[in-house]
Amino acid sequence: MRIFYIFFVFLTLIFKDPLSLDFEQLETKSGIKFWLVEDNSLPLVSLSFSFKGGALADGLGKEGTTNLMTSLLDEGTDGFTAENFKLSMRENGVKISFSSRKEKVEGTLQVVKSQLQEGFWLLHEAVNNPIFKTNEINKVKKQLVASIKIDESNISTLASDKFEEYFFNDKKMKRKVKGSVRSINNISRQDLIESHKKIFCRNNVYIGIAGSINKDLAKKYIDYVFGSLPLKNTKNFQPNVSVNKGSKIINVDSPQSTVIFGQRGVGRNDPNYFSARILNYVLGGGGFQSRLYKEVREKKGLVYSIYSYLRPYEEEGIIIGGFQTRNKTVKETMNKVIDEWKKISKNGITKNDLNDAKTYYKGSFSRNYTNTLSISKLLTVVQYYSLGEDYFKKRNQIIDQINLNEINNYASTLFDPESLYFMIVGKPDI
Repeated sequence: MRIFYIFFVFLTLIFKDPLSLDFEQLETKSGIKFWLVEDNSLPLVSLSFSFKGGALADGLGKEGTTNLMTSLLDEGTDGFTAENFKLSMRENGVKISFSSRKEKVEGTLQVVKSQLQEGFWLLHEAVNNPIFKTNEINKVKKQLVASIKIDESNISTLASDKFEEYFFNDKKMKRKVKGSVRSINNISRQDLIESHKKIFCRNNVYIGIAGSINKDLAKKYIDYVFGSLPLKNTKNFQPNVSVNKGSKIINVDSPQSTVIFGQRGVGRNDPNYFSARILNYVLGGGGFQSRLYKEVREKKGLVYSIYSYLRPYEEEGIIIGGFQTRNKTVKETMNKVIDEWKKISKNGITKNDLNDAKTYYKGSFSRNYTNTLSISKLLTVVQYYSLGEDYFKKRNQIIDQINLNEINNYASTLFDPESLYFMIVGKPDI
């Protein structure tokens, strides 16, 4: 209790309203818009950014291009060899990371205030001047091929990959972000250069920054890193969420089967997004408190764990879940999932369920305020999904306004047991 009190006081000192977030909307000389939270309580600065694009931008037969490209951004630039780049990060206490997802590329910078110039210089080099040397390309390709082979031998990862391959109808959505062994070997240096040019555009970036930095310095450094990027008409990288229903078995010798299941869900910009989150929290997203866990784990002992969660894109999304069980109990466990899908679709949730989920989602949100990196990421996410500058003030109001009748009516349209798709990897007795 004392720890919680200290944490609350900490938030109050930083933010006038601990349930809100005071930030500035700023624009650089080159026209780049970003959000800033200035917090001088610690000598740290964190930057988060997202570019629309990701694996959806990869060419046919060259899946994994974007992921390979982002993996090479710190493997040699105009001003640094790969070894010198990593050495400079260590010596200056700088952390830089890049990652690729289906629909976007993300990155972060963490740096102590005394090394701001060095940190932003390194980020500038990685973002603007990667050289994609042939020897580094070959090195990282070998690492990725090894990683793909490990994934293929891991039944849980294999099940997730196979689920997406058979669940989605769109060819681009089926593909793995890492690509395949074959597609990795098809990627040329020129493909990487083109991928970088296609995605890294200054009208295609969303930026959040938090920590001990004033607005003038923030503008200067953001222009330094992103201001020289090309200004282009960006393509539509919206995922096409057309999905299948039914089931598919991938035979793998194993004493247990891994099952991934899902159906069409909601996008982040859907007005019913929080209603969907609350419903899923009750169904399978609430850990030990969820219905799936209580019915399938506690009462039946069919699994060790079972879960469901929302995967929202901007306009569309999916509901996805999973479990592992003995081969002989796969069918029984699947039927229990279908039963719980039917129950929540037909009967909805209770008043206590609704109140508990509201309390959780309102209370847990403050975890995003615990450090500069999480705050910068939050600022980026709100901009990326166009949630509005008043999002932090209205979020709790949106949750509070959800009433039982409306959410239960929505449950009947959201959850469709007939639309569920099951991917089973193992030797199920079906």
